[in-house]
Amino acid sequence: MTNPSSHLQTLIAHYLAQNYPSVLPSFLSASHTAPPDLAQPPEPDLRTLVEDYISEQLVKDLGDVDIDEDMEPAMDGSWRGWTTKDIVKSSLPPEVTLQGVRRSIEGISAMNLLTVGEGKIPRRVFDTSTASYRASYTSSIITTSVDKTVRFTDYKTGEVDGIIEPHKAAVLSFALHPQNPRYLLTGSMDGTTVLTDLITSQPLQTFKSTKFVVRVAFSPDGRFMATSSYDHNIVIYEANGSAVPPPLDEDDMPLDDKDDLLLAAEPNLRYSEVHRVKVDSNPEAILFHPESTWLMYTLRSSHLLYYVRLPSLDHHRLWEAKTKSFNPHPMDNHVSFSILNMALHPSNKIIACQTGDHRGNTGERILLYGVEPEDTERLAVLWTGSEGDDFVLPRMSWLPDGSGLITTTPNGYLNLISLSGENRSSVKIHGAVNLGQASSEVVRDCTVVSTEDGDWEAVSVGYDRQVRISR
Repeated sequence: MTNPSSHLQTLIAHYLAQNYPSVLPSFLSASHTAPPDLAQPPEPDLRTLVEDYISEQLVKDLGDVDIDEDMEPAMDGSWRGWTTKDIVKSSLPPEVTLQGVRRSIEGISAMNLLTVGEGKIPRRVFDTSTASYRASYTSSIITTSVDKTVRFTDYKTGEVDGIIEPHKAAVLSFALHPQNPRYLLTGSMDGTTVLTDLITSQPLQTFKSTKFVVRVAFSPDGRFMATSSYDHNIVIYEANGSAVPPPLDEDDMPLDDKDDLLLAAEPNLRYSEVHRVKVDSNPEAILFHPESTWLMYTLRSSHLLYYVRLPSLDHHRLWEAKTKSFNPHPMDNHVSFSILNMALHPSNKIIACQTGDHRGNTGERILLYGVEPEDTERLAVLWTGSEGDDFVLPRMSWLPDGSGLITTTPNGYLNLISLSGENRSSVKIHGAVNLGQASSEVVRDCTVVSTEDGDWEAVSVGYDRQVRISR
């Protein structure tokens, strides 16, 4: 009986002799294999065996695929088969409303709150009772304030369990790294962007601008980060290290049972500037394409959505620029509003573009477009019912199922708006009376959080210095 190992070595020797003859002698010496007889090639040869195996696997994989020939939109939350026009026809269930405040968190800050978000904030502590490290991730409300701080509040208990002060002025924007939430990016009125390690609460990098940094963002794959500043610059940075540490090898000290390598490893992630776009007016919204292929941004006094192509192996047109018009006709250059905010739909196929800075008496509205540069057709216009404010930027957040949005107002209300344009609910949330004095009614920011029971809640902050959780 032929030795399988010997037969495989003979196949490899024939393959090397035909394709890589320069490495054949070293292989023959190391494997103690006789030189191949090229006049009598094996049947089948190595290439044929590999190709047959790949073909068999492909047939098997295709056999496991459930192909929907009619391409009916999937109803399992995957958005498979949905077109952008299907999505904008989604209906907000009639029982879904915004009724009022469920909880209030007071005393977060003695100064105005500016932004809010939710995320799993990591912690790593040493347990003296077991002499071991414990890693955990807590669902937290993240707020920034005029008082220069970023605060982390336990979503369930309402207790502030973390504060950092990475800047010398108000913090205007923040973003958690999508692959490792120990990395927090913040932008400030002091003209700096800071990358902070939340495990040590120490800044890792500081990037300087000459005016307010109004927006910061990570790309979905974490490879890039971007900032927009009122010094008229959009800056793109690329990661030098990895946010995810390599697996431990056998020479490394093993982790404690309740520790996490993401948090135990040294924070080696760093970014370097790779591209800068000088613009003619103040940049407002920035948003990465869901596949990390483009950076999108908007400007004051511009009717365009701007795209910058990011480096990738598939495209060689490095930093290619594209635009699409927010006006219904592509030849119409009239500017009647600015896009001050953008939000990606849960399907990753649509972006909501929120207007402000209007010319005339028109109110705020939300324009829906496909996410690709070629998706120039306006899919829908949703009127928010708010007249807006020259000094307060509008904000919005999608419902988890993508059937509607929560929007802010300068007069204390949150609005729930369906994709059909119905203002389903308009509820007074901010602007309480404290100690006999009325506080500001401005709602500064909002986010929608999925709850454990499959429902959702709206979390908002305002100039009344309150965090409100509503439903």
